[in-house]
Amino acid sequence: MRIFLDDFGIFLGRKRNRFLVRTRKEARELVADEVESIICCSSGVSVSAGALELAVQNNVQVVFARYGGWPYAVLMPASMTGSVRARREQFRAYGDVRGLTLARGFVVGKLMNQANLLKLMAKNRRQTDPGIAEALYKSGRLIDDLRRRVEGLEASNIDEGRQPLMNLEAEGARVYWGSLKLILPGELGFEGRETRGARDPFNIMLNLGYQTILFPEVWKAVSYAGLDHYAGFLHADRPGKPAMVLDLMEEFRQQVVDRTLLSLVTRGTIKAEGLITERGEERRLNKEVVKELIMAFQERLMTEAFFMGERSSIKGFIHAQARRVVHHLLEGVEYTPFYLGW
Repeated sequence: MRIFLDDFGIFLGRKRNRFLVRTRKEARELVADEVESIICCSSGVSVSAGALELAVQNNVQVVFARYGGWPYAVLMPASMTGSVRARREQFRAYGDVRGLTLARGFVVGKLMNQANLLKLMAKNRRQTDPGIAEALYKSGRLIDDLRRRVEGLEASNIDEGRQPLMNLEAEGARVYWGSLKLILPGELGFEGRETRGARDPFNIMLNLGYQTILFPEVWKAVSYAGLDHYAGFLHADRPGKPAMVLDLMEEFRQQVVDRTLLSLVTRGTIKAEGLITERGEERRLNKEVVKELIMAFQERLMTEAFFMGERSSIKGFIHAQARRVVHHLLEGVEYTPFYLGW
């Protein structure tokens, strides 16, 4: 269960082993053992020191984010970390082939999931719209070709290989988002992927999923594995940029966020009408829509999947992939990127 604090005047307190959430209209008590994270997206929320202490005692992640933006703070217990040896090897790996191997794996996983999601969308439309189905399947095959080029890319370290990797990833993104445009309702106004300053509803929903749900879960997985959040391989170093978290996210964006949203909008569960609330220049999702999306993303995270001979929730595989990074760094075990079939 996630506690989502997104409105002015909400108070989060503590009552023995329970979180107390009080609004102007009601008060709820939630058992701490049943809460896995608390997400605060409003500057008008009050949080007591007792509630934060209860969160730390129960390994509950507390995320502070601006609405529609990346989290600006994450509170986790100081004891929640792995061996320092993993971090030392993580820094060393930047200068040798391990860094390239991991970066290449992240891109391969992303491209495989993009291609397989397009093929799944094609299969679902084979009878109802064969023309669209053929276009989607063809795009999936094009991304497969790009993935094979990534797999064959060689360099001695990530500094030598990053630009070719990023070029191939960007070409895959162009094909992928251009293909999704074919199946999205026109009233959503989707013209292509936008991150900062997104104004169309579909991009705003994508950003919510990536930033508010997927990012904190990957951050937690990186913490548990004992990796440094900021020492990535695919994403270049930049002050304040959690590159390792962004790296690992690449394999899960399509299966956690994209697939969930495509299902909701193409089936008409979420319609363009009434999606957006405007506050001056700012465009926000309707609060009821946000609640519905949060529930759908959470459900997707807990969906069982089969990968590498194991059955687990997608959330479980996020944590498993972080551990696989560590095994690669410390033991030289081959890193296999996460992907799901179609």
